[in-house]
Amino acid sequence: MTLLIGTDDGLYRAEGVPFDRDGLDRVLDCEVVTAVKSWDHTEGVFVASTTGAYRSLDGGRTWEDLGVPLGDRFWHAGQSEVWSVLATRDGALYAGTNDPYVFRSVDGGETWSELKGFRDLPSRGHWESPIDPHYARLRALETVPGRPDHLIAGVEAGGIHLSRDGGRTWIDRRDTIVDDVHQVLPVSEDVWLATTGYLDHDLENLGLGHAVGEGGLWRTTDAGDSWTRVDRGNDFSYIRRVFVHDGRVFFSGGEEAPPAWVNDDHEAALFESTNFGRDFERVPFPGEPHEVVETWAVLDGDVICGSGLFDVPDQRDDVEGRIARRSDGGEYETVGRVGANVSRIEVVES
Repeated sequence: MTLLIGTDDGLYRAEGVPFDRDGLDRVLDCEVVTAVKSWDHTEGVFVASTTGAYRSLDGGRTWEDLGVPLGDRFWHAGQSEVWSVLATRDGALYAGTNDPYVFRSVDGGETWSELKGFRDLPSRGHWESPIDPHYARLRALETVPGRPDHLIAGVEAGGIHLSRDGGRTWIDRRDTIVDDVHQVLPVSEDVWLATTGYLDHDLENLGLGHAVGEGGLWRTTDAGDSWTRVDRGNDFSYIRRVFVHDGRVFFSGGEEAPPAWVNDDHEAALFESTNFGRDFERVPFPGEPHEVVETWAVLDGDVICGSGLFDVPDQRDDVEGRIARRSDGGEYETVGRVGANVSRIEVVES
């Protein structure tokens, strides 16, 4: 099995772990990687990044640009960026960009059309990102298990929104979660998890923003009609990703949002739960106290994770990315270092 490692400096490929940094192959120069995904029902592996979306049909050795439209959204923002990618069982491809927009292809990425119904969501005027020039990002695009026409879109910052017709029309659900949404993880048809940060646009207008947003790990048991925060009382409530494997829930959080990470004015923690979030145990991991775990995968039966300090407003040159492996006993060990923050990992056939 091959490990694809998305970083703030493109995509790397490792033939398993452990690995030496000098032995990594940089297989895609795409600046910041925002997603690396594959599906059993679709051939190939897909990457979303700040330079576009790409697909590989040979285990990540070579890549083709899918040509997702990257128009000039604002005169001072330059081209838009691809933040999410989704392949559905009916053969359609979806891509989410900043501002944000949703695009769909039914011919394998040869042509794309915008799903303009996403523009019509009433709360759209309240969406924005904490990073200048404050355009929102469509960080999450997912399909609902057992409901192939049902799509989930998570906006940073702008809430979670639903489509029941393959993205043609959308239901505005910003009333259920208003903080910035980083990830939505559908566990079953009705049970989903969502990770959030602190930004609430309405509060940002008052000059408060991150200082008063709630953040945290959220769960719905009614397909997004209502959400309950499952990590209440957790001080590490700026959460980027959650992972579920073999009955165990994993998430990592920071005490503060990325602006505090510039000078290490923060602490990070890693948590595990064996009862689906009724309680969590804090566990030690390499990279404490400052690195935040951003991504997980399973390689040769072992849980692995990637960490770093990503999305800081002023990128740091003194921080490396890390790949760690969890042992059967629950201990984490470093099995590889990368020269840039690790944002995504995906395991594919060699």
